[in-house]
Amino acid sequence: MFDLSGKVALVTGSSGSLGGTIAKSLALAGADVACHYHERPEPAAALVDEIVGMGRRSVLLQGDLSDPEEAERVVEEAVAQLGTLHILVNNAGVNREALLIRQTPQLVEEVLRSNLASMLYMSRAAAKVMAKQRWGRLIHLGSVVAHTGSTAQAAYAASKAGIEGMSRAIARELGPRNVTSNVLAPGFISGGMSERMSEERRALLLAYIALGRTGEVEEVAAGAVFLASEEAGYITGTVLHVNGGMYM
Repeated sequence: MFDLSGKVALVTGSSGSLGGTIAKSLALAGADVACHYHERPEPAAALVDEIVGMGRRSVLLQGDLSDPEEAERVVEEAVAQLGTLHILVNNAGVNREALLIRQTPQLVEEVLRSNLASMLYMSRAAAKVMAKQRWGRLIHLGSVVAHTGSTAQAAYAASKAGIEGMSRAIARELGPRNVTSNVLAPGFISGGMSERMSEERRALLLAYIALGRTGEVEEVAAGAVFLASEEAGYITGTVLHVNGGMYM
């Protein structure tokens, strides 16, 4: 079950904790994995070495995905080095917290370009390959805040809500080509952005989680492996929530 042998995946933002865990989980399921990074090559390069050590093929790719030409190049390089592309995990993104009255045009533009526009550009580039081969999985990392909202995250929440609309439109368009498009929406996950929260805010959020704990990156990655699999072939245009009951 969930065997990805023979499949080629590309994970954006693989230098981060979640992206790296997703990339390793896909490799453990049998996929070859192209690992993208923007500004931190060291963890992404170590990730490539780890995946190669598993007996999978893996390559390192760099690019600013908010630039449409860079996004096209990253996909082209992945295909050139690994032969094709079956699975794209749109994971790269940023979070710039600020109260609404302090959200400058520069902050808003950076968040929307990094989180939303980049995923559209990457999906567009990947779709050219996937539609032609009539098999593909587009997995976009969203967030629970697209549904719950969050103080000081207006631009971030807007970008994540936009990802869901984008994904549904892509699902309609590419469904006839056997290409699925889904959003994987984590809740309060240990590590990464959550570590920058104050203890007071962490306690407040935990009180709203039915399971009474934060999630782990491995639990989110398991969702990505499922959505990438043959078993998820009849699932498209949906949001898979991994939030422990924070949002129901």
